[in-house]
Amino acid sequence: MPLAIILGILLPQAHVLSFLMPYLIGIMMILTFASRVPRQEHGETFGIVLKSSLMSLLLIVLLYFTYRFFNLPKEFFLAGLIIVLAPPANAAPAMAKILGGNSILALKIFISGHVIACISIPLLFGYFTNTDESFIGMSKQIFGSIQPIITIPLSIAFGLRAFYPEIARRIVSFQKYTLVVWMVSVFIIIAKASYDIREMGFMSLWESGMFPLLGGLSLFLCVFLFFMGWLSSRKKHPIEGAQSMGQKNTTLIIWITQMYAGPIAAIGPVFYVVWQNLVLSYMSRGKKNKKD
Repeated sequence: MPLAIILGILLPQAHVLSFLMPYLIGIMMILTFASRVPRQEHGETFGIVLKSSLMSLLLIVLLYFTYRFFNLPKEFFLAGLIIVLAPPANAAPAMAKILGGNSILALKIFISGHVIACISIPLLFGYFTNTDESFIGMSKQIFGSIQPIITIPLSIAFGLRAFYPEIARRIVSFQKYTLVVWMVSVFIIIAKASYDIREMGFMSLWESGMFPLLGGLSLFLCVFLFFMGWLSSRKKHPIEGAQSMGQKNTTLIIWITQMYAGPIAAIGPVFYVVWQNLVLSYMSRGKKNKKD
């Protein structure tokens, strides 16, 4: 995994493979849900999503007061705001399964997070960026970007389990390669992030102070959110709690930030890609040798 991150930084040309990301995520979801998955207790999804939402509100207030008190650039607040509001990543259910968690619970959190994002991002991020995009229009963009990635792989996986169980069992035998698919995804994501930073001009961003400022902010938010997600659900579902708060749909928020807040503010979520995958690399160490 660290090698995938290093290669992504050194080979920004690999950003041309970004079109493969939906397919790679789809493969991971099919591998995850082709087999029987553990059930969870009633109300667990609501509890984890509620904790995540409350933490997001608290961080937004802290970010706003920090931005106003220290008279920081508006891009600082917008970058932090979109990271905090970001829904869980598309790969969160598959990653939860790799780490030994409940993939169905992670999927429910993933879907709930995107429903909330369809309201919170247009409402709050749209307000602070003063965008001309309508509330409904922005919500449709968010929903449309993730809906195919959810429905198609799940339909294939559940359909095979119901009508072709023998094929489903054969697919399950390939689950050990889920982490390999994830590493390829990490390489492409980091390459895209590296390309975006180079396009914006690394030296000019560094000299302006925005590069270290937004890099430090995203690092703090990444570590803090993963830790608080684990801490808040450590008794029953630490893996799912950490994934729900910490692993963000960076592809979605980078696109939203570039479109409505500009390329400088987008450095924050671009950096988050790197920190997030370093954290996930640490969390997934040794998992390839453990049985589910």
